[in-house]
Amino acid sequence: MKKIVLAVVILGSSIIAFSHEFWLQPAKFMLKVNEPARVNIMVGENYKGERSDGRRYQVLQFKHFAAGKEEVVQQPLTGKKKSSLTMAFSTAGNHMLAFSNTGKYIGLDAKKFNEYLVEEGLNNVKEWREQHELTEKPGREFFQRCAKTLFQVGEGQDDTYARNTGMRIELIPAVNPYAIRNGDAVTFKVLFDNQPVKNALVLAWQVKNGKTTVSKIRSNEAGEVSFPLERAGRWMISSVHMVADPTGEKADWQSFWGSYTFGY
Repeated sequence: MKKIVLAVVILGSSIIAFSHEFWLQPAKFMLKVNEPARVNIMVGENYKGERSDGRRYQVLQFKHFAAGKEEVVQQPLTGKKKSSLTMAFSTAGNHMLAFSNTGKYIGLDAKKFNEYLVEEGLNNVKEWREQHELTEKPGREFFQRCAKTLFQVGEGQDDTYARNTGMRIELIPAVNPYAIRNGDAVTFKVLFDNQPVKNALVLAWQVKNGKTTVSKIRSNEAGEVSFPLERAGRWMISSVHMVADPTGEKADWQSFWGSYTFGY
C-alpha cells in the first residue's frame, strides 16, 4: 500500500488568489434537539471567506440525511446573496446536509493555470500537459462544488456521518468525528463517481482560536488518508479532482471540489 505523506503548514498569504474552497459553515455544529442554527454557504481561502453568491448558480442538490433517512431541504436560501438558512433538528443523533450547485466555465492563462495545478496538487493534469507539450496553452475549465456538513444533535451517534450522498465527489470518514477521543487518527476516503481516487491531495483544515492550520495528505491506493484529529475548533476536509472534459467544446477539463465540515 502506498505510504501516506503528511505535512503541516501554517497558512500565510501564498495561496493563489484564484484558488477558492467552498463549504457549509454552521454557526454551531453541536446542538440541542430543536435548537436553531444558521448555516452559511461559504467561499474563500484559508478556511475563511464570505458567503457565496447563490444568485450566480442553481442548486443541483440540497439534502438532509439522518438516521437512515434523506429528504430534500425545502427551506429557501435567504440573504442578499441567497446563501443562508436556519436549520433545527427534531431528533437526537447525527444530521448531515449535502449541497451541490451548477458549475461554471473559467479560463486562465497558461502561467496561472500551471500554478493552479501545482497549488491544488493536480499532478495528473500537470503531467499530462507536460507530456503533450501543452504547458504554454491556457487552461479552460468547468468546475462544480460539492459540500457536506455534519452536526451532533443531543446525545448518541449513528452512521449518518458515512453517508454517500450521491454527489460526483464524496469525502467519507471511516469513523464518526464526534465519537473519537482527542488525538485519535481519523481516516477519510475520497470517491469520484463512487470510485476511490488514488494520489488525491486532501487538505485537513482546522480553525482554532482564530488561527488556521492545514495538513496536506496524499491518498493511498484505496483513496484513503489518515491524520490525527484534535477535538477543538472547526474542521474542513477538502479535495479537488480534475478529469478531461468529454467534449472539449467549452472546456478542456472538469474539476470537482469536495468538502466535509464538522466542529467542536
